[in-house]
Amino acid sequence: MDDILSQGEDREPSPWPRRLAVIAALIAVVAGGAVYLARPGPRPAEATSHPTSATASRPPLQTGPDVLSLPPEPSGIAGPTLAWDRSLRLPASGAQPAWFSPASGRSERIAGLPADRFGYQFTRVVGGWAVQASAAPPAGCGGCAGSPAPVWFLADGGHSVSRVGTASLVAPAATAGAVWLTSYPPGVSMTSAAGTAWEASSRGPLTRPVRLPGGYLIDQGTDHGLLLAPLGLPPGAAAYKLWDPSAPRASRTFTRVLAASPGEVAWTSACALTCSVRTLNLATGKQAAVALPAGSAASSGTFSPDGRFLALQVSFGNSGDGGELSTQLEVAPAGGSRLTIVPGTGASSDALVGFGWPAGADSLVVELSFTTKTQLASWDPGASHPAVADIRRGGSQPSLVLG
Repeated sequence: MDDILSQGEDREPSPWPRRLAVIAALIAVVAGGAVYLARPGPRPAEATSHPTSATASRPPLQTGPDVLSLPPEPSGIAGPTLAWDRSLRLPASGAQPAWFSPASGRSERIAGLPADRFGYQFTRVVGGWAVQASAAPPAGCGGCAGSPAPVWFLADGGHSVSRVGTASLVAPAATAGAVWLTSYPPGVSMTSAAGTAWEASSRGPLTRPVRLPGGYLIDQGTDHGLLLAPLGLPPGAAAYKLWDPSAPRASRTFTRVLAASPGEVAWTSACALTCSVRTLNLATGKQAAVALPAGSAASSGTFSPDGRFLALQVSFGNSGDGGELSTQLEVAPAGGSRLTIVPGTGASSDALVGFGWPAGADSLVVELSFTTKTQLASWDPGASHPAVADIRRGGSQPSLVLG
């Protein structure tokens, strides 16, 4: 299983170019990792320090294993910054998951999850998160299914989890508070076998089990069928399928999916000097194209929880430190073509750890890791500046879950 907050293409462990945890989880099992991407901006080493307006109200720091805390004198992304929203909390995975508040630097344990030395994986779903314990693949078979593991649901801001079921893999459903669970017989190769899937919530199963096409897993449950992703193949080598279990064949295929939600899909294809990202509204059938700057390409993306915005990780040529790609986060209205640069997110590809919409509101959160510090930035579309906080990790370094 992979690190859920990883969403680019230059760092391990991570998911495919998409940020959805299901594919990430399987690719870590099948391929052993993936990579990260982003767009040009200031060199990480040249970022200057700017205290945030939230500094004066911060309480004493907490330290110790599995605790994330703010340093005494935080520095921000170059330029003016805003105070961090004190209501915004981020899940932190690890042996004992917790909610972390960037504004206060405090962590609060999530009740109902037993301590697990391998840690937990979080998958963003409608209304919260699906949580499943990490597991290693069977010895000598990296692409084989292990024993099914328990799955819980954690509501946005919830203090405790609710048991959903047991499965090999978990994926988002279109229904609030629900997930798609997929199981394989232990030891079978998931790259070719057909999994058995069903929709479930804490109230129990919501659908009858269905047999997935061999070599595919569920990427996202939508209002118009299941979006299936090919297993064990490089991005673009096989098409994603929009599939109805009752229909004999896929109703739609997509070359390289960057983001998906219950009502929308964003994808891209091979391009030359100028690239674009296409979006499809599944309810209306309306398509739109987001034009990217010349010489750039989108490597990953994610829709906001309400479907109003699409955040894209846009990469440029080898202009980062050591020849890495330079990247920048940009946001477009869903169904629109106008891109807005997220302030302060320009960096070399190895600095961008992950990004997502971890709260119910439209707040995009990004994690950037530099040589001397790790920064979190939160930005609301239309705002002139982000809120910024520096973090440091405890002994076992739990990972923040952004989306």
